[in-house]
Amino acid sequence: MKPVWLLLISVCSATIGQICFKKGVFATGEITLKESVIGDLFRLVLNPFVFSGLVFYVISTILWLVALSKTSLSFVYPFASLVFVLVMLSARFVFLEPVPLLRYMGIAMICLGFLLSSLA
Repeated sequence: MKPVWLLLISVCSATIGQICFKKGVFATGEITLKESVIGDLFRLVLNPFVFSGLVFYVISTILWLVALSKTSLSFVYPFASLVFVLVMLSARFVFLEPVPLLRYMGIAMICLGFLLSSLA
């Protein structure tokens, strides 16, 4: 598999991981880590969404490492910025979170930066 495909799957996997994390903490409620830190962490990890998010992050990391072994870090690293874009869009369309115009402008700049760095 070519590094670009590995990186895109890695980015999508990390994005899905973030969506799972949000669904998991939404289901478990606010985390304070004040009283029973171990209990809170244990409860989080046992949440199916949080656990799934961790699995997606492991998959993303493995694919990222495989891509790094095939090409340069300066080519690979800009793909990390795509996670910001996809997570923000997921927040808007999956969780119906409001996204201010200024944030959309920031995401557009990230996309422009990614495009420019990929053309170099």
